[in-house]
Amino acid sequence: MAFIQWDKSFSVGTTALDADHRRLLEILNRIYDAWKNDPSKVELDRLFDELLDYTDGHFNREESKLAARDYAGLAGHQAQHERLRETVLAFRTRHLAGNTPDALTEDMAKFLKSWLMDHILVEDMKYKPLFAPQP
Repeated sequence: MAFIQWDKSFSVGTTALDADHRRLLEILNRIYDAWKNDPSKVELDRLFDELLDYTDGHFNREESKLAARDYAGLAGHQAQHERLRETVLAFRTRHLAGNTPDALTEDMAKFLKSWLMDHILVEDMKYKPLFAPQP
């Protein structure tokens, strides 16, 4: 069973951003699986890099779409994105420094799951009306 499952309640009303969120959940599930089944440094390094790369692209796409719709909460949303990126970089730095992958990756997986759930279900839902079909 996946560490975190996509649910239609996660939909923010735009196919592109929903696809991004699904992909982020998939990467998180792969990190969790790698940690559980084969916490090799090489695989976890690759997954950290993939998560950071994809997250950067997603944040840019999301922020661009919100800016195009004059989203009033954009600055705060960008700040949350930056805090997540800094936290993931800190996890990656600890991992590369040789900290125990078991505890590190469990901590990171739990943090990311919590952050993604809170961010998508609370913060991202604030902009969902911007993507509602117009009558």
